[in-house]
Amino acid sequence: MAEKKAAEDNKAAGRDEPQLNPTTAAETQPKPSHDPAKGTQLHKRTVQSVTETPLNSDTCSRETQEDEQEDVKLLHLEATAAIREISFAVRHAYKSTILTSTDQTSYINVQTKEECTLCLELSLQGFRVVGRKFDEVDRSCYSRHYETIYALLDDLSLEYRRSFGETLQSRLEALAIEQGAEETQTLEGE
Repeated sequence: MAEKKAAEDNKAAGRDEPQLNPTTAAETQPKPSHDPAKGTQLHKRTVQSVTETPLNSDTCSRETQEDEQEDVKLLHLEATAAIREISFAVRHAYKSTILTSTDQTSYINVQTKEECTLCLELSLQGFRVVGRKFDEVDRSCYSRHYETIYALLDDLSLEYRRSFGETLQSRLEALAIEQGAEETQTLEGE
């Protein structure tokens, strides 16, 4: 209703272009980012404000290129963080030195505790298995994409799941002990 009135006001004033409110949210796009402390991929929403200056194709193109460059940096950081985060629950994990990483993909070799070797691809779509040998891409082995390496390994490795559960339990127990000690100190201080 407000848009119709604004269009009528613009027509009456002899303006063909609608006047844009600088604080109106025009577009939201999910942007993957990485929380290195947790090793998880987060999806944040960014809001682009509409200004009175209309966007031209050069501005949109430049913003798209900057977003893609940011995604590439995040992709390589995510691969490195994923390797570090899963190392406690697998035999080996490292970035492939044979398969060429690009701005769209990065490859990780993983050997599970069950001795299963995997070549994983990390792309903007997520993680997936692309081979059953290190440094091998075999289309017949492609799996679905997983948002996190944890979800992928949870599906493929029972030992990963067990190790993850044990590690989580021991960290929770340590946290409970630490909180109990803090409460005791607080009570003694009163």
